[in-house]
Amino acid sequence: MSDTQTDAAELSARFLDLHESQIVFRLLLDALSQPGTIFHLPAELVTRIPVVEIPLLALLGYDTPFALVGADTSREQLIARATSGRISDPSVAGYLSVCNSRTELLPMGFCLGTPMRPDTAAQVSVQVSGILTTATESTATLHISGPGVESVNHVICDGAATGELEFLLRRDWTAPRGLDMWIIGVNGSFIGIPRTSRVSAGPSWNKGVS
Repeated sequence: MSDTQTDAAELSARFLDLHESQIVFRLLLDALSQPGTIFHLPAELVTRIPVVEIPLLALLGYDTPFALVGADTSREQLIARATSGRISDPSVAGYLSVCNSRTELLPMGFCLGTPMRPDTAAQVSVQVSGILTTATESTATLHISGPGVESVNHVICDGAATGELEFLLRRDWTAPRGLDMWIIGVNGSFIGIPRTSRVSAGPSWNKGVS
């Protein structure tokens, strides 16, 4: 297959039809309204698109500023062509996907909004190398509580590399400012962590792979 054919195939894979966009959009909203609950991106999309790109492909519209942090610029260009979004500096992008959660930009280097305009804060998807599943209190990697959670949701990120989730403990803002985030595993499992959620480390926090 020629380079031109490869580029065309990669671009075609990133076009979401209306039904696919609606499904992903609803899943993302549901995840933010139920922090720490495990959701799964559609299997068909997971097999054809890098998982961290899927939220961008569903959320972006014409001229929407976005960034794909930690990826080759060619991938950003494919997303821009598929969505008509506008590639922007991460500090001002309204939507971001982060390929490497160890980046120093997470979580405070992105737009947090203002007390008067919290709606201008970025929405951020972060890929981790593990798989997210529901856990017990004694086995959890993360404990998530706050609005939308009846008590505490316990999540394990099985296979995550050491340090991949450290950014969650560096969230230092006062609502209504802050980031709404989705943490996405390699198999398309994901959780939402809105800006108002409280996150603490569980017993399996330091049991990742180096």
